[in-house]
Amino acid sequence: MRMAPSSIWEKNMRSKKECRKEALARRALMSAKERETAGRRITDFLRDSEEYQLAEKILVYASYRDEVPTYDLIEGALREGKQVFCPKIEGQAGARTMSFYRIMDPEELQDGFQGIPEPVVLKGRHYETGKNSRDLILMPGTAFDRQRRRLGYGGGFYDRFCRRAQGAARIALCFDCQVLEELPEEETDIRPERIVTESGWI
Repeated sequence: MRMAPSSIWEKNMRSKKECRKEALARRALMSAKERETAGRRITDFLRDSEEYQLAEKILVYASYRDEVPTYDLIEGALREGKQVFCPKIEGQAGARTMSFYRIMDPEELQDGFQGIPEPVVLKGRHYETGKNSRDLILMPGTAFDRQRRRLGYGGGFYDRFCRRAQGAARIALCFDCQVLEELPEEETDIRPERIVTESGWI
C-alpha cells in the first residue's frame, strides 16, 4: 500500500530523530581529551586542503559543548588574514533565518540563540550571499554517512543558507563516531562536498 506524502514525511522525521539521538550519544561519550586530540587532527587536515588554502572568506560555526572545536581554527584563519564569518540566528519563532557576520576576534562571540556563541558586532559585517567561488562554508551536524548525507539539528538553517550561497565550497566537520551506516534524506537537504574527520576525508 502506497503511503501518503505526509505519512512518508513523518516516518522520515522519526528516522532522522533516531539517527540524531544515536550519533549525539556516541559523541557525548568522548572524553574532553579525545575531543581535543581529534579536533586538532581535523583542523590539520582542513588547513592542508585546497579549499581552505584558496578561500578568502571562511564561514565557520563557533563550536558549542561537544561539537568539533573550531576556536583554534578561527584564530588561525584570522592570523592568516582570511575573513572569518560566524552564524547568527535572527527573527522570531516560525520565521527564523541564519545569517553570517564577520568577526575580527573570537571575543566578539557571545551566547546567543539557545546559548550558542554568536557575533555581537553586526553593523557593516553582514556576509552577502551569491556566487562566492572563493568562499568556504564549514558545516556542523549531528550525523553523517559515507555518501555525504548530513543531519543537522533540525532547524534546516544550513540547508537554506547553502542554497543562497551558491558557488561556495562546503565541508562538514565531524568526529568518526558521528558517521553512521546510512541516513535518511529529503529533497531539501544539502550535502557537503566533503567531510573531514580525525581519520581523514570522506
